[in-house]
Parts: sequence; structure tokens; C-alpha cells
Amino acid sequence: MKKLPTIILVRHGQTKWNVEGRYQGRLNSDLTEKGKEQSKENAHKIAKVLNMNKPFKIFSSPLGRAKESCEIICNTLGIDKKEIVFDERISEFNYGIFEGKTEAESQEKYPQALAERKTNKWSYQIENGESYVLVTQRLKLWLESVKDEETVVMVAHEMVNRALRGLYCNLDSNSILDLRQGNNVVIVLKNSEENIVE
Repeated sequence: MKKLPTIILVRHGQTKWNVEGRYQGRLNSDLTEKGKEQSKENAHKIAKVLNMNKPFKIFSSPLGRAKESCEIICNTLGIDKKEIVFDERISEFNYGIFEGKTEAESQEKYPQALAERKTNKWSYQIENGESYVLVTQRLKLWLESVKDEETVVMVAHEMVNRALRGLYCNLDSNSILDLRQGNNVVIVLKNSEENIVE
């Protein structure tokens, strides 16, 4: 991939549905108190790697859990919340018919769809939802739109962040699907490589 900015990649704080093990996708679930604390902790991690005296842009998924996490980060770092750019292209993976359900509930209601997705997780498009192929297409458009920035802070979601990390670091689909990012993990993408901020 052509020249890309340094991206400080954040996942939203823990939500009630994270605790319950529900597919969230485009539906929303509020941050828990732990999730709010994680967002403050993530802000302090960002402060270790972000030079606030140099130009940077802060992007957030428009979904409630990411928006709230991003606003907590801005409040903690003294960044004007008006600076946040909300971009649909970094919204979470659309889980379609599975949204709001646990895996067990999805297994009971849509066993065939769940089985087909497990067989071909990368390309399988969930009914009323997306595939990872579709997610990477919209992320490529987003990356193209920020290619002239020096530094970008992005607050989004585990699945979409996983796909972005794969694009940025030129990983194959199987390697991308193995990636994880906890709610309290901040990752720096730079020069086609990634590092976790300790």
C-alpha cells in the first residue's frame, strides 16, 4: 500500500453486550463503568505516543459506544470534541441477522448461516449484513481519504480494526482473522508494522 499516516488505533471501552457475549455490529450497547475507565486509560496510552503539538486528526465510528469512548478520550486529553470526525466507513462489521444475539442464540435460530460463516469467515456475507471482503473495501476508501495526514487517531471496533490492521500491514486473510484487540489495547500502525502501546 502507498504511503500511509501513522494511525493510533483504539477500540471502544467495554460494553454491556461485550460482557454478555452478544454480537453488536451496527446495534449499540452502552459502555459499562469499566468501559468508561478503559477509555480514560486508553487516553493516557495515546498521550505517550501522540505529539499534540503537531497536526493530527481524530476519527471515530459514529456508533454510540465508539462515540462515547472518543469523547472520554478527548475530555481526558483536553482535545475539543468538535475536532472529532465521525466516519461511517469505520463503523463496526455489520453482523446482520446475528446482531443482538449471543452465539448460542444464533446457533439455535440460524444454524445453517452460522455454519456457513464458520466455513468461510472471510468471504461469507451474513444475511442483511457484511463479509470481511466488503469491510475491507470501505476501509480502503477511508485509508485513501487520510493518506496525506501525518498522524490519525481512530476510535472504532475490534472487527473493523482487525481488517484495518491487515490492510495496513499487508497480512493475508487467515492472519487478519487471528488478530485480537482488547478494549484496553492501543495499537500504533506505522511503516506497515504495528506495535502495542504499553
